[in-house]
Amino acid sequence: MGSFNVKNFFGSMFAPVEDEYYDDQPYEETYEESEEPFVEEQYQPEARTFVQEPAPAVTTPVVQHNATVIMLTPYDIRTSQIVLDHIREGHIVICNLTNTDKNQRVVDYISGGVYSLGGRVEPTPVKTTFVCTPKSVDLVVESAEEAVAGTKVSAL
Repeated sequence: MGSFNVKNFFGSMFAPVEDEYYDDQPYEETYEESEEPFVEEQYQPEARTFVQEPAPAVTTPVVQHNATVIMLTPYDIRTSQIVLDHIREGHIVICNLTNTDKNQRVVDYISGGVYSLGGRVEPTPVKTTFVCTPKSVDLVVESAEEAVAGTKVSAL
């Protein structure tokens, strides 16, 4: 076995490597000449033809009155969230309150949520019932007295 020489080992790592592909002569590019001379062409935009199409027919939108009415009895915040989920889906919700001590919280939660969704909360002649409508539904109150009285929902 031959002896291992550390100096030769590291010296071979840093020694310049001879490139066997390197030539001392400079690189010359050669071009093949074509028989046709090169002529620079100027850009010519294409001629455009316009065809006048008939104007699209104007159709009036058809308003569909498919509405889902849901009757719920919210008694806490969890059931109030269900009311707001229906409002967000575009349903009309009629809420009937029960005689509990959380009614004011339920009314406040629902009215705040309906307001944030752009809907409306309107009371009915029955004190414990109110109607929640989404933004897409117009609720018509029959008389001016009901519209004035409809500004507050009673929580019993």
